[in-house]
Amino acid sequence: MQYAPSVSIIINNFNYGRYLGEAIASALDQEYKAFEVIVVDDGSTDNSLEVVASYGDRISLVQKKNGGQASAFNAGFAASSGEVICFLDSDDRFLSNKVSHVVDMLNLNPDIGWCFDKPKWFGTSTEEGSPGTSVCKFGKVDAREMLSQGDSPYVPSATSGLSFRRETLERILPMPDVIRENDNYIKIAALSIATGWLSSETVSMQRIHGGNAYTNLASGKRRLVGRAELLMGICLHERFPALERLALNVVCHGLVRLLASGGVERELRKHTFPYLRSVGLLTWSTAFAKSAGMSALQRLVGSHRAKSSSNGLERRLRRVLRANGRDR
Repeated sequence: MQYAPSVSIIINNFNYGRYLGEAIASALDQEYKAFEVIVVDDGSTDNSLEVVASYGDRISLVQKKNGGQASAFNAGFAASSGEVICFLDSDDRFLSNKVSHVVDMLNLNPDIGWCFDKPKWFGTSTEEGSPGTSVCKFGKVDAREMLSQGDSPYVPSATSGLSFRRETLERILPMPDVIRENDNYIKIAALSIATGWLSSETVSMQRIHGGNAYTNLASGKRRLVGRAELLMGICLHERFPALERLALNVVCHGLVRLLASGGVERELRKHTFPYLRSVGLLTWSTAFAKSAGMSALQRLVGSHRAKSSSNGLERRLRRVLRANGRDR
């Protein structure tokens, strides 16, 4: 007889009352029976709390001030008791075999610490859904060596496709609240500390709509993504030393997005420039130039010169530019 661990389904929500009922209903409608459902409301101002109340004691509510997705993950995990944790965004759905599938994969592979699946996209109805077309490698994944070298495999799982053994998530959470909205922090951290299973089974549904923070970048949210990448990279560097090279690449990608859309604002500069100084000028400028080209590095110099000149960083940056024959 297979082991039947307790499972916590954690739904994070902010002002998605119009979708929340579907998410809760899908969580409660699981074939697997040893589970709890926790809704973390991140300071909603719509009808979300009324929706939660309509389910009575079938679910647990964690109510908090608005602090972003990271703080919601932290609060939900702290309130949970399950040996397995499944995350669900409040605008998405689980299929009825989601939890049983995750438990089966964990039981069949006792050495893995996580199980991710690739949610199927849908719009106004489940029948309209179609999976993404990107190719990835399914099955058992051990990306620890790849990540330590500064690269990572393609993992198409959104928040609603992320499930973990509790002991794995305990090594990752709490995640820094400053990140606010970025489930990639949890994904990359998990890949760096444990082997896992990337499932080809469709057991989750991701709703695509105008409010998606990261899936729909055409909706003018590239700056949001750049901010999230920048802060995620810095936090990964601080928390997981083995990810130093990957973290630097992520920071550089975030800087590129920000510089292409208005520059690095004051709030981010207080995190960014101390990090760059700690990494070392030659190291980060080389990685940045490789990611974006020297023209972007010149823009960063100009942005820093206009807004800050602490510790002579501008002069050192200009020397790097001159060494590359690009300073005019």
